[in-house]
Amino acid sequence: MTKTRALILMVFSFVLITGILFAQAPALPVYEGFNYPVGDLVGNAGWEQTGNNAAFPVQIEADSLTYAGLPVSTGGKVKLINASNAEDPGFDIVPTGSQTEASSVFASMILNVVNEGNTTGDYFFNFSSAGKTKTDYHSRIFIKKGSADGKYLLGVRNASSDAIQWETADRDIGTPVFVVVSYDFVVGEGNDVSRIWINPELGQAAPGTPSLTTVGSGTDLGAVGRVNIRQGSGNTDLAYELDELRVGSWTDVTPAGSGVNDWSKL
Repeated sequence: MTKTRALILMVFSFVLITGILFAQAPALPVYEGFNYPVGDLVGNAGWEQTGNNAAFPVQIEADSLTYAGLPVSTGGKVKLINASNAEDPGFDIVPTGSQTEASSVFASMILNVVNEGNTTGDYFFNFSSAGKTKTDYHSRIFIKKGSADGKYLLGVRNASSDAIQWETADRDIGTPVFVVVSYDFVVGEGNDVSRIWINPELGQAAPGTPSLTTVGSGTDLGAVGRVNIRQGSGNTDLAYELDELRVGSWTDVTPAGSGVNDWSKL
């Protein structure tokens, strides 16, 4: 083998391996418009099963969710339910943030609750460390039934040992909302913070007052390395749709009407 050919093979191998790693764990910012064929979500662009549950695979549907003021939605959306052993998909990102940096990682999404489920509630989104077997879930966003049929409430919990903070005003099922969640690294141990904003003003340089805040009391994340969506089994008959998932800085995840394809998972 000539030196030139060997060099070409080395470069090709590096590019191939780098491309595979990038597809599996993209660097921030990330945009996920669910622009895939109708069918199972897992297997598309780094999405994989989190944990062992595999029943009722999360489905991609053809039409999109929209929210006034956001860039035009692309692709489809995902439909999730709440059932025993239901699949919980996720994807790794390049681990970001540190408890020594006083930094934050944000995610946003359009949420449409189709059925409010029960008053116990269950969570449908979280951050964790990198890896599909990790269970250190933080910044969990919850849904539970509100004061009447057709009504629901959103909540947030930092970690398993923390109380869920619930909003108090009912929301109507079938009306999409724009939800932003953050994991905030605070210098020190056992004191990181999770916040959510519901329908915040778009296109702002910095976040305004959050809708809900919860301060952690357990083990902090070393870094945010994975994004998980969850079907769960604790909220009977819960059904909801997600679309336009973004992960990054505040400005990354709250764009106002600009082009959306400047950055993506691919």
